[in-house]
Amino acid sequence: MSWYGKIVSWSVILLLVTVITGCETSPSKPAKKSELGDDYGVLLAFSERERAGTELYNSRWYLTRNFIYMYDERMPSDFLLFDRNKRTIYSVTKANKTVFVIRPKDVKGASPIKIQYVSESQPSSAIPKVSGRVATHYKYSANGKQCYDAVTLEKDFLPEVVVAIKEYRQVLAGEHASTVHSMPMDTHDPCDLAVNIYHASQHLDTGLPLREWDQKGFLRFMVDYKLNHKMDTARFDIPKDFKEFSLDK
Repeated sequence: MSWYGKIVSWSVILLLVTVITGCETSPSKPAKKSELGDDYGVLLAFSERERAGTELYNSRWYLTRNFIYMYDERMPSDFLLFDRNKRTIYSVTKANKTVFVIRPKDVKGASPIKIQYVSESQPSSAIPKVSGRVATHYKYSANGKQCYDAVTLEKDFLPEVVVAIKEYRQVLAGEHASTVHSMPMDTHDPCDLAVNIYHASQHLDTGLPLREWDQKGFLRFMVDYKLNHKMDTARFDIPKDFKEFSLDK
């Protein structure tokens, strides 16, 4: 399967089932080593779009014990790096030689509006069992409004990857929360508050999403993955001559 093939249907998820099944370890083989190490990790390939009406693009996420490195085909020289030890995100743009830095912040206080965030689930009819794992479709709503959907396998599929992505989501939530209370009350949307701040990693509690989308047209689905992948870690270096900036005062 090409990393950068255009994906337009659920058929790719069925192909992914074959890939996952082929990666299973036989009971007679030694136990698997850690998914994420210092010099190796997991490479995930996605097809995604940011909102309705925009074209799909292809992205890659490389995860190790210490970092998440993300880039996509639109601007392959730019990248986002999440330092798991510092809990800090660096968004590097080479065209203007800048680095946008997001440092860790706690989500302080309660939501400015009351949020009732609930989920419902059903087995996904699009994906058969994978080595005993069942794919489940979860629907999340806030204050009665449909917000987010995720289709996941059971929790034993790449659990270390899930932990790393949760950490990343929590740092993003802290950044969003730092300005939320300065916004006018009538601009607050329960879905935005739930999905991006107050329940930012809840959809990961059920496992790694194979497909996720929201009501604004955001869509991301996994087209492939690779275990024990090694990448040149020099790509993780933040250029020293680039100007750093952030929203911190």
